[in-house]
Amino acid sequence: MTSSVETLLGSEAIAALMNPNPEKAKGLPGRAYTDPEFFKLEQTDLFPRRWMSVGVANDVPAPGDAKPVSIAGWPLVMVRGRDDRLRVFLNICPHRGMSPIAEPCKGLTNIRCPWHSWTYDLDGALIAQPNIGGVGVNKQDGFDRSALGLRELRSEIWMNTVFVNIDGKAPPLSEHVGHFERYFGEYDFSLLRHGGYHELDIPANWKLTVEGGIEDYHLPWIHSQIFTGRPNWWGRSVIEGTMIGTESCIPQADDGNLINTRSAMLPKFPNLKPEMRDMGNFVCLFPNLGITVLTDHIAVTQFMPQAADRTHYRKDYYFVGDEAGSGAAYAESRQAVSDGWKLINAQDGPLVAVLQKNHAVRDRIGIDNRFTPAWEGAVQRFQQLVIETMAD
Repeated sequence: MTSSVETLLGSEAIAALMNPNPEKAKGLPGRAYTDPEFFKLEQTDLFPRRWMSVGVANDVPAPGDAKPVSIAGWPLVMVRGRDDRLRVFLNICPHRGMSPIAEPCKGLTNIRCPWHSWTYDLDGALIAQPNIGGVGVNKQDGFDRSALGLRELRSEIWMNTVFVNIDGKAPPLSEHVGHFERYFGEYDFSLLRHGGYHELDIPANWKLTVEGGIEDYHLPWIHSQIFTGRPNWWGRSVIEGTMIGTESCIPQADDGNLINTRSAMLPKFPNLKPEMRDMGNFVCLFPNLGITVLTDHIAVTQFMPQAADRTHYRKDYYFVGDEAGSGAAYAESRQAVSDGWKLINAQDGPLVAVLQKNHAVRDRIGIDNRFTPAWEGAVQRFQQLVIETMAD
């Protein structure tokens, strides 16, 4: 039986991607990045089947806080209930389809749809439908409100990141993140404290934004500031189940910071082995969460697909210890880290725009994407996971 993705891309293209020899393999066709039909297929056959990162828990820190989010065409809303539990609902009123929450809110006691005032409690249950039986009549014979609550999605929180599994059938989140926890077992992530974030919209396919992070081949030419005074660099692909990315050794400058050489010394993870103190890693928890692990902070990146050619990007920074996360003594250092990451985004931006444009034409002129075995094994594996998920 031919899968939908095979029909759209062709069996030869998929076989070329699955070639176990990277030097002979070919990457995804350009239409996988530009064709709205392929994005529609991802919306049905990829994103609902996996744990997708959709938000940050401390955006809704108190009961009654709510924030709408959008990912891959799914309108969602995160709500902190009176029981302090964070729930994720489809931001769609079951009555006529209006979104009950349009903007971030605080201190809600209930959720009211602005169109017809159907009202839900913070657990999503329908509690009022005014005038349903006529003016001033709030009841209707035969009307069963118990089946008309907001649709809750399966969700969990891990490292302050909110995940949803839309179809409810993915393995437990603990399995999804288990490869990461084992690989970075020497890092005490319980010490991390949130220290800021930045976000932007990128005019490119979500896969391009992920792929730019999981290979180091481009670093010395595009992000040369990382290498100032740091010789003897090396990198390699890391592939552990659905965790894929790169591990780099870039000897640190005197300030100890790999991202911005202007920052003051930040506290580092304790008890790391000597060989790990110059190590930097960027890994993707497939499909859309990136985590950069450095010795003095981690950066968690959410790649939020919006359309075939548009991705919302959010990067949150976490530092080691309370003072590093929010103390005045490290304010300049936190800002320097943020500035360093923003510089990297600014350097990548023009490249991604050109890539998106060229992917739209390379199929027509017969130019295939290729992989360099020493550097891009993670990129090939990422693309394979896209196809394997959709063909399953």
